[in-house]
Amino acid sequence: MPNPAVPRFRVQSPLLQMLRDRLRGRLRRVALPLAAVLVPLLLVRACLLTYVPPDRIGMRQVAFGAHKGLQKELVRPGYRREISGYEQIRTFPHDLQVVEFTNNPQETGAGHLKGAAIKVPTVDGYPVDLDVTVLYHIKDPFLVVSKFGFGNAYEEAVVVRFTDPLVKQFLGELLAEQFYGSERLQRVAALKAALAKNLADNGLALADVLIRQYDYPATFQALTEQKKIQDQSVLTNRALARQAEVQTRLNQVATQGQNLIRIKAAEFAAQITEINAKKELYERQRRAEADLLVRSAEASGTEAINRAMEGAGSDKLLRLRRGLALLNSIKGPIYISEDPTDFSKIVSSH
Repeated sequence: MPNPAVPRFRVQSPLLQMLRDRLRGRLRRVALPLAAVLVPLLLVRACLLTYVPPDRIGMRQVAFGAHKGLQKELVRPGYRREISGYEQIRTFPHDLQVVEFTNNPQETGAGHLKGAAIKVPTVDGYPVDLDVTVLYHIKDPFLVVSKFGFGNAYEEAVVVRFTDPLVKQFLGELLAEQFYGSERLQRVAALKAALAKNLADNGLALADVLIRQYDYPATFQALTEQKKIQDQSVLTNRALARQAEVQTRLNQVATQGQNLIRIKAAEFAAQITEINAKKELYERQRRAEADLLVRSAEASGTEAINRAMEGAGSDKLLRLRRGLALLNSIKGPIYISEDPTDFSKIVSSH
């Protein structure tokens, strides 16, 4: 409050007073027509028009009359008719919506529905905490309102309700270590298909499901190493058993091969013995035939000689044979004083 003890001074000037009066007069002349235009426009804007933002989509709800109730026709973004007291345009988010499942507050954005990370019980008994992001948008606002009313109750009733059990169902069929393999991609694809169907039945369209992070229990590494050692031991024992089995089969095949070699060798020896026996028999037969032929020839020669000795000149042949016998009986050197080639003496003696 101003202090009453302090005197106040005002500047009194006819020029300033005149300028002030003129300015007030001009403002009155401009403000009155402007108010006459703006006030009806504001009333029309407040009572007959509404604005739907670009990231939202609306539905018209009529309070009374022949078309009372929620209209199925969608209201697109922009300035649209809305008669106050007769109808109202309800808007819904038309852009991409996000629901986060994570235990880390820094992993979610402002305005996103957040839930706890999904704990998936794997086949081998190691629960895995999954950070999951579901991206979707409203496809059929009329169906959403018909089932869940106005507001965002559909997030809990549809997105959260179906995502949690489906993630556990499909990814729970994996081993804990398979989350880093190609099997996870196959199960996530099946999860997306099942979740998209459930969301579509409730007026929502699934854009994507992102599995962003896997958190394993603190004992998982030690248990995994122990399990790997056991698995390696089992595999080693199996390999040794298969090796022993193969060695046994190899020994059996080697024994069978040696037996077969012995049998074949005995068969070959028998065949060789048989061939040798046939060869010896053939040789004996051929020799016997040859001896028979020689004896027959000798007998024929002897017979021919005997016949020759019975004919003319047999006495000369006998003397020749006696001479040969005499020569054969002589032992030592023989001295010849005459020329045995002198045929004249031989002829004259005869």
